[in-house]
This record gives sequence, structure tokens and C-alpha cells, in this order.
Amino acid sequence: MREAAILSASGLRVELQSRSGSFVLTADALDLHPREALVILGPNGSGKSTLLRTLAGLERPAAGRVESAATGPVTMVFQHPAPFAGSVAHNLHIAFLGKKLSGAERRARVGEALERFKIAHLAEHRAATLSGGEMRRLALARAFALRPAVLLLDESFAGLDADGQSALSLDLRRAIFETGVAVAMVTHDLRRAMLLADRIAVLKDGRLAQIGRRDDVLERPNSLEIAQLVGMANLVEGVVSSERRGDCALVEVDAQHRVATHAACSPGNRVWIGIRPEHLKLDIGRGAVDLIGKGTVRGIVNDGVAVSVQIDWAGAELRTHLMAGRGLARTLEVGAEVSLSASPERVHLIPIRSD
Repeated sequence: MREAAILSASGLRVELQSRSGSFVLTADALDLHPREALVILGPNGSGKSTLLRTLAGLERPAAGRVESAATGPVTMVFQHPAPFAGSVAHNLHIAFLGKKLSGAERRARVGEALERFKIAHLAEHRAATLSGGEMRRLALARAFALRPAVLLLDESFAGLDADGQSALSLDLRRAIFETGVAVAMVTHDLRRAMLLADRIAVLKDGRLAQIGRRDDVLERPNSLEIAQLVGMANLVEGVVSSERRGDCALVEVDAQHRVATHAACSPGNRVWIGIRPEHLKLDIGRGAVDLIGKGTVRGIVNDGVAVSVQIDWAGAELRTHLMAGRGLARTLEVGAEVSLSASPERVHLIPIRSD
């Protein structure tokens, strides 16, 4: 059962002035829950850091409010954490300045936090000598040593390679579960969002445009712009047909290509057909029942883990992913003709608004 929100924002309006002009951020409703990570996505300048700073109490809203039910601190880790002089352990002890804790309690918390983020072996090293990844771990360890109820992370994985992001995300997810902290993390990187998020909030032009469970936002974005932002790479225009296939609506791309969907729609409406790359399948003769027609392979990129395939279909470029070294990924060649399928429940529709 989901725990009650520990930090809630409602009716927010934040107004900022700078030399480059004014900026307004609005968010109707946003909640943070224990043992959950909310990832805040959006392009540069969309207001991600402003929202995080407002949740932290560093920006005062012109309207609305942020309410906290937290019994522990609200702690923020900034994009470029800077170490204090001295050892790694000393950097954690500094976090307790002004806190009424015994020496034994401080040492216990420091040891626990260093172990949690796998840098206990660096305790006596000078913090200034740490690598970028170790510095990120130090910043998180310092935050968790305070036993926060809410943790706010501003691009805290920036600069890490893919392996570093994955490893740190696993450790952070474990820490979230074990401590019950509520997390909000700002990023513009979809990979980081998919590694960590329980829920996703999308900001666009200073407005909270969509918020929901991770898979709901990834698979059912509410606009074309959000679809592109959350990695729904396969977007093709079509018109909803008056014909149906069982309990599925049919969307016509051209005379030879129609796509079945369970999405609610009305005949005659112009829509974007959205299919995530991981939900577009290549049929290899097993008799897929949700075929959407044939395409031609135009590009193959293999990074050793996944194979990204570009396919011409109905005049559009579609993408799908295969596991490297397995099945079709070992034999597929550029120029090959392939049959494509997409399960109707994985086909999303976005209305095309006529201006």
C-alpha cells in the first residue's frame, strides 16, 4: 500500500527575474512519497531546478504552497558537489555541525553512509583526490548520513558514464527502499529517469505538463512534445478508420498500412500513432497476429549490449531494439525486408490539433 505524501506542493507559481528577463514556473499539484523516486524531466530552461529549489524552500512562491509532513530533514544535493578540505570521513562529519548527536552516534552514521555507497575504503583519503563518480557517492553519503525524510537531487549523476549511472542508481534505489526517504531528482537525461524513477514529472516552458507513474508517462504521453521527450521515437500520422478489428480501432496511415489500437478514439480524427521502440517487434516467421506491414532495414547500430535498428515503413523511419548476440540480431542486414508487429495495447494515439 502506498504511503501518504511526505511533501506536497499545490497551486505553485514562482516568478523569477534576471538580466535575461523574467521566468514563471507553475505546478498545480505535486507530491513526494516515502520509498519513491519522482524524476523531473524537461529540456534546458523548462524550470526543473527552479521547481527543486522551491520544494527545498530556497525559492519563495508568489502563489500556492509547499507543505511538509516530514519528521526528518529535507536535504538537497546540488549539481556540482564540492568537497571540504580533509578526508572523506571528515566531509561527512561536517554535515553534523550544529546537530546534537553523541560522538558514537556520529561515527555510526558516517560508517553506515560510507558503506551504503561503497566508499568506506576511501574514508581516510583526501576528498579532493576523488574521481567524479566517487565524488557523487560522497555527496550522497553525506546527505544520507543526516537521515533525511526528503532528498532533492539536482542533476546528481551528471558526468557519469553509462556504467557509473547504472551502478549508482542501483545503490540509490536500495538506499531509498531501506531508509524510506522520498526522492525528487531533476534530469534532462531519459536514461537516468528510466533507471531510477517510480514516477515522472515533465516540465515544459515553465509548466508542469504531465505527472504520473513511470510507465504511464513513457507509454501514454499527453502531447507530441512530451512523446518526443520521453523517447517515443516512432511517431507517424494517421486517420482513425470507421472500420474495426474485433475490439480494436484501426488507424490508417495509407492504403496499405493500418495499425490496430485499444486506445480510445473517434473515426475521422487525425492522430499521431506512437509506439515505443521496445514495443515494435520484428516478425521472424512465428506468425505474429498484430502485423502492421513490411519494412526495409536502413540502419543497424550495435553497441555490444543492444542493437538499434532503423526501418523504412510507410514513408516513415521507425526504430526498434534487439539484444546483441541473440536471435535476429546476429543475422539481420541492411536492406533486408522485415515484417513488423505492434500489440494494440502498446499503440498510443495523440490527437493532432487543428489550429
